Amino acid sequence: MWKDISTWTAEVFAVFAKDWRCEFRTRTALNTIGLFAITTLVIVSLALGPLGTSSSERETVLPVLLWIILLFAATAGLPRGFVHEEEVHTALALRLAAPPGALFVGKLLYSVTLLLALEALITPLYLALVQLPVANPRLLITTLVVAGYGLAAGSTLIAAIISQARGTGALFAVLAFPVLAPLLLLAIDLTRMAVLGDPPDLALRQLLLYDGAVTVAGMMLFPAIWNP
Repeated sequence: MWKDISTWTAEVFAVFAKDWRCEFRTRTALNTIGLFAITTLVIVSLALGPLGTSSSERETVLPVLLWIILLFAATAGLPRGFVHEEEVHTALALRLAAPPGALFVGKLLYSVTLLLALEALITPLYLALVQLPVANPRLLITTLVVAGYGLAAGSTLIAAIISQARGTGALFAVLAFPVLAPLLLLAIDLTRMAVLGDPPDLALRQLLLYDGAVTVAGMMLFPAIWNP
């Protein structure tokens, strides 16, 4: 049993390391996500600045814009994980080298680390440029980590579904909306609570349940998706 777990873990980290080696070699996702996020961030900050004179306007609008920036930056780069395998014809080799569960988790870890790095870069810049104080930084960090994981998990599953289809960009947008909309609504509410200093109530538990549900769904559906 322990040998099987050790082998499975080694396969997960082999997939994770392979994706990062390929990314450092091409820098496709890093450049796409970073350029999109920085460009959008600068445009938003220049257009809005310290939004309005009413604190209620700032607390309502600015958390929404933060997650819109993170969402579109993530969707610009995260779907490449599986699409790239089909484009360069390495998907068959992956099917032979690792079981579907290990492959999914390895790809998920790559997406999570990429997205958390994006959040660590964009969020402090955004808060500084729009001059938005945060009353509860701990809750904001927790929200970024938990919602970032959910965004990465949902995007990884959708990317696997669309990897063998044509028009992947449009198809990703169509499938992502119903999957990621609940996550974004909860993340925006929690970010707003962090700004105001309110307790998270049930929103944080619901976000954790969402993460768990998407992870379980991914582990259950991925074998059928990857080996149709």
